[in-house]
Amino acid sequence: MELFVIISSTLFITLSTEAFVPRSTLPFSSRYSSNRQLWSLRLQRDHSRGSLREVFSSRINNFRIQRRKALNSPFDRQDNLSQHATIRDYVSTMRPITIIQAVGAFLVGRLVILVQQSGGFNLTSELPTLISASFSIYLSYGVGMAMNDCADASVDLQHGAKQNRSIASGRVSVKNGWIFCAILSVISLVISKFVGLLCVLGNNGFLSWNVLNLLVMASYALGMQKLFLVKNLLCGWLAVSPLVGASLLGGGKFMRSESSMKLLQLAAIGFPLQVAREILKDIEDVDVDRGQKQTLPLLIGKRKSKLIAYSIVAIINFAMISLPSYWQMFSSNPPVYALSVVVGVPMCIWASVLPLEKGQRLLKKSIYVLLAGMISGLLLQAK
Repeated sequence: MELFVIISSTLFITLSTEAFVPRSTLPFSSRYSSNRQLWSLRLQRDHSRGSLREVFSSRINNFRIQRRKALNSPFDRQDNLSQHATIRDYVSTMRPITIIQAVGAFLVGRLVILVQQSGGFNLTSELPTLISASFSIYLSYGVGMAMNDCADASVDLQHGAKQNRSIASGRVSVKNGWIFCAILSVISLVISKFVGLLCVLGNNGFLSWNVLNLLVMASYALGMQKLFLVKNLLCGWLAVSPLVGASLLGGGKFMRSESSMKLLQLAAIGFPLQVAREILKDIEDVDVDRGQKQTLPLLIGKRKSKLIAYSIVAIINFAMISLPSYWQMFSSNPPVYALSVVVGVPMCIWASVLPLEKGQRLLKKSIYVLLAGMISGLLLQAK
């Protein structure tokens, strides 16, 4: 508006001076005064244009800076990136492959209990409970993964391997991520209630267990993971916690002591394996965690931490091979558990000599192989 007024005034004065007052009829002093006023107005116009141009340019630069900050901050990404989030982006926050491990632990624990029942069990009659409980666990552990991504969005942005995750990259905003967690939690708890109603001997302990698990996951994501060794112990607990859920489906107090002993034996290998995996993951994240978390690699170094982690893995593998209780627990015809040990244990050994990232992934795959062998062996025992 200011520029328009100046230009209009200049144009009007110019026309009025040159068109309506002939220059030849004006005295020299009048022509000089008129020209001086005209030049003064032109200078004001040019100065105003320059000022407006500078202001406009400054505002564009500020906008670009703010935009760049928004793209680098996961908490401000409410614009085009989050608006174009797909279902796949949301599902990926759950780590859909990784959380199968929790479902596998539940199935192993539940099948161990069912096999110990007098007269065996009918797999068909147990399927509704097994499927619904597995789905509830799958969703609840997916919530835990998504909550961790929401809480660590700014940290993951600095991590080369994690900065492309849905929330860290901004495809899903932090706010929408928490809303997604809330929705999944409600669905998981509703299914847990349904599972308790399906179980004749159940005492609805499965729902309480699920609530407790979600609280543990939330505390982990919101700060407990920063405490020295606490994150490793919490992850170890979450790895074997499905065994507790499996026992509650049978109505804890009705479970035979033999089944309880076998669940403890399973926890004895599941807990330390997960702790070892978390140590290896801490080694990968040591540069990003420095100054933000307290981890074992930051205290004693990467080399010693890796040695401790793979020593734990070696002890667990030795126990699974040497102790007859595990062979008896998963014995079947054909011997699928034995086959999984033949494949899985060398994978663990090979993982220890590979580079850290590749070794950690191979170790995770070996756990899946062993879980598959355990589940298959128990299913073959069903009558």
